[in-house]
Amino acid sequence: MLEVDLSLERLLFNLNTLAELGEEITSPKDFTRVVKSSLYMVMGSFAASKGAIFQYDSEDQRFNAIAAKGLSDIKGAGFKLSKEAVKEIVKFNKPIDLKGDPAHAALLGPAKAELEKASARVLAFLVVKDELLGVISINEKFSGQDYTVYDFQLLSVMAQHISFSLHSHTLLTKLMHKYTENKGLYENLRRIYYDTIHAFAAAIDAKDAYTKGHSHRVSAYCTVVAREMGWSPDEIEGIRISGLLHDIGKIAVDKSIINKASPLTSNECRELNSHPVIGYEILSKIKFPWKGIPMMTRNHHEKVDGTGYPDRLKKAEIPLGARIMALVDAFDAMTTDRPYRPRLSFKEAMDEVRENFGKQFDPEVVQPFISVIRKEVLGEVENPSIVPLLQEHLDSVTVNRLLEGFPGIS
Repeated sequence: MLEVDLSLERLLFNLNTLAELGEEITSPKDFTRVVKSSLYMVMGSFAASKGAIFQYDSEDQRFNAIAAKGLSDIKGAGFKLSKEAVKEIVKFNKPIDLKGDPAHAALLGPAKAELEKASARVLAFLVVKDELLGVISINEKFSGQDYTVYDFQLLSVMAQHISFSLHSHTLLTKLMHKYTENKGLYENLRRIYYDTIHAFAAAIDAKDAYTKGHSHRVSAYCTVVAREMGWSPDEIEGIRISGLLHDIGKIAVDKSIINKASPLTSNECRELNSHPVIGYEILSKIKFPWKGIPMMTRNHHEKVDGTGYPDRLKKAEIPLGARIMALVDAFDAMTTDRPYRPRLSFKEAMDEVRENFGKQFDPEVVQPFISVIRKEVLGEVENPSIVPLLQEHLDSVTVNRLLEGFPGIS
């Protein structure tokens, strides 16, 4: 009766150990701690004083120690097995007693001697879906008793539990490696992508000796106005890129027309005014990660009263991004030197905006544009984008006086 009670007690103990092992290997703890805890539970179940867990590296066919107890200087320890031995072990997939069946122990070859140096007596290989992940080694029982069939069955179950944990970690490591690798590739592609866009912007501006930096200024102005209007980061990035590329169609326009100081002929006007459509044709063939770039480029010379080009669209028909761009593009053109005239002062430029308020320029865009300028003059903006480029001193009193008279704007 006592023997039955002891067997039942041992069974309950082992079931409890398996439950604890299951909790341990699924816990969010550090992987090294999980492996060590798993090894200690295995050793405790069989009263073994020495043990180790080796992880298998399939590339160099080597088992490397990742956890140990009761063994000195295990760091860097490991052993190798032949491909044939690995295949047989995976097929056998049961614990191996180094003092048991010589045929099974012989699978280890020269590695058997290395394991015996580490006091190994029983090996439980960690296998998941015919993939060898590692091995647990433990020494003789502290009590001197031999390992039983039941012990091997229990060890096999525990090894299976640990195998899944090791498998999950291996998958996670591979995924993280792939993620890091892909992230690096993405960053390189992203850098190339942006470098290409900036190269296009530089090529556009290079055609006009008077407007160097125009595309970058329009891009910056679009960005701050869109941000003031509460656009999302993704939408803001889209209009920033569109600002850099809005004049890309000028690449197809003769340079002499772009830089002509005298009035243009009707044919020259027609060629110059074709640049939004040409830009649209170029950009519509590119799959941008942001929406609306080709249409913002096509419509940035439209006017809200329907007298713009190329499509003579009216207010709501014009994309909001194109309405923003129409204002800041004209504002930058007015406040920089051109072949046919010197730059206008801020007052003169804002007088033009007021004159064309509701005709060329959308009041819904003019209002946040004015708000940004006021904030920059008052020092409420950390990195001002518009006022520093105007090449004149502006104070709040002067700005408020100049901005008076815009309908619907306080």
